[in-house]
Amino acid sequence: MAKALYREYRPKTFDEVLGQDRVTDVLRNQVKTGKISHAYIFSGERGTGKTSCAKIFAKAINCKNPINGSPCLECENCKAIEDETTIDVVEMDAASNRRIDDIRNLKDNVIYPPNKLKYKVYIIDEAHMITREAFNALLKIMEEPPSHLIFILATTEIDKVPKTILSRVQKFEFSKISDRQIKEQIDKVLSDRNISIENEAIELIIKKANGAMRDALSILDQVVSFGTDSYSLAEVENILGVVDFYEVDKLTQSIITKDSKKSLESLFNLRNNNKPNKDILDALISYFNDIMIFKLTNDDSYFDNEDYIDFIKKRASEINDLEISDYLDILIEYSNKMKLTENTDVLTEVCLLRLINLKNINNIESRIEYLEKNSGENVVDLVNSILDKKLVNISSISNQNFKAEDSYYHSKEINSQKDLTKVQDKDVTLKESSKENKKEKENTSQNSEASLNANQEEEIKFMLIKTAGGVLNGLFAEEGFNYRIINKDFIIYVKDEFYKIFIETKLGNIENNLRSILRANYNLYVDSYDNMDNNIDKDETIKEAEENKNPKVDETDKLIEIFGDELIIE
Repeated sequence: MAKALYREYRPKTFDEVLGQDRVTDVLRNQVKTGKISHAYIFSGERGTGKTSCAKIFAKAINCKNPINGSPCLECENCKAIEDETTIDVVEMDAASNRRIDDIRNLKDNVIYPPNKLKYKVYIIDEAHMITREAFNALLKIMEEPPSHLIFILATTEIDKVPKTILSRVQKFEFSKISDRQIKEQIDKVLSDRNISIENEAIELIIKKANGAMRDALSILDQVVSFGTDSYSLAEVENILGVVDFYEVDKLTQSIITKDSKKSLESLFNLRNNNKPNKDILDALISYFNDIMIFKLTNDDSYFDNEDYIDFIKKRASEINDLEISDYLDILIEYSNKMKLTENTDVLTEVCLLRLINLKNINNIESRIEYLEKNSGENVVDLVNSILDKKLVNISSISNQNFKAEDSYYHSKEINSQKDLTKVQDKDVTLKESSKENKKEKENTSQNSEASLNANQEEEIKFMLIKTAGGVLNGLFAEEGFNYRIINKDFIIYVKDEFYKIFIETKLGNIENNLRSILRANYNLYVDSYDNMDNNIDKDETIKEAEENKNPKVDETDKLIEIFGDELIIE
């Protein structure tokens, strides 16, 4: 069986470790001075050399003839550790040895001195997987360790390691390996095997590795396993199942232009070519990230592929910095959610809808920019011109009555809501009029059905998203906020069963939060959108009273309707 590339090219001395000079320099000096600690913890991203450095350090402190703090690799101790024939250096996987019984067995063994080496070394990988009880048992060993015992813990999630452990070890943080160093290593491997790969394909491998040398070599191993002497970009993409950037660009363009039909067509086309949803979202993340880098730097030297940079430049000219940030936030959110659901198709489609329905802030920005550039007089002229155009429509407010909707429920689409959710009018007359209307509504509704004001609706929607998950943004974007309040029952109506699941899993928490917002006890129910009309109270007296009502529309709402985004009331 052929040895994997990452094992074949694993560093054997500190000099061969790439990208971790700060760590290796300290460890090398400790070997030279003999100031060895009893416990270490190596933390950082996967594939950055934590376990390799632990093995090198174990060889160095036991080496009979160390060279500048590094193992000689020639003495019997170095060879025994390298060949894994000694019982004095033990590698443990904490994922499978995490229980307290495993640590107790360890405690029973560490008291014995090493068989042949100077130090007995225990390398515990994925140390954050150890249970709390097992950590407590391990702590007792670390508090009073024998002189011959050294622990080296390796972890990718140091925040999960108890502080009591961290306070008793020397901490070393491993950083991601630079793209340049990964490329140098890949070039060395290819040179040793007389294999050529296009630079764009190498860049693809480096990007997928994301700073992890082990991942880069594993991906390269997958590519060269086909046994040919040369590989093009297209061949590497096909081998790795990577989403073609031409297809990614088509999808990106449709998102930017808010074309939902083309977006879904591009998505379905990628799926038909056997591209997983996770890879599609990750490809979009990478693409938007490259667009952001170009917009921030205006430097195409970061990209080797000329065709690629042409597409990047074009898309960068079509969106602004804030939009890119919002796009990336949404994509990363849904990419992480892929781990939590089996129905990734629906999740991906909801993600696309959120991206497409992202509000365009260019209009607002242009208005602000216009105001900032103009003098005070020009600003006054601008305001007066707006008033001249709009005030003519206000005369009807005080004289007209507006017919209320006949339904008992409220269905307000997110996209139709005004950006101004909190309106405070300084005009005393307007306030008093609004109060009178509010009293009028309260007196006539009695025990039939209650309604919420705009602020309450927004607060409840925000609570639902925060409690049940960001996926509900898709619910509100697609279906709106559909609800009814009958006596002490608060009913939420949902069309798509996918969203219903998220709400029902957090039903208890949502109900408690709802009571806190409305300052009253309500029983929360989730029902199908189709049942919304069927659940209307059939009491004829109430129905007739509601139908005969002809309430006045709140003046503030009418003002917002007339002025639109141009109205600002403080």
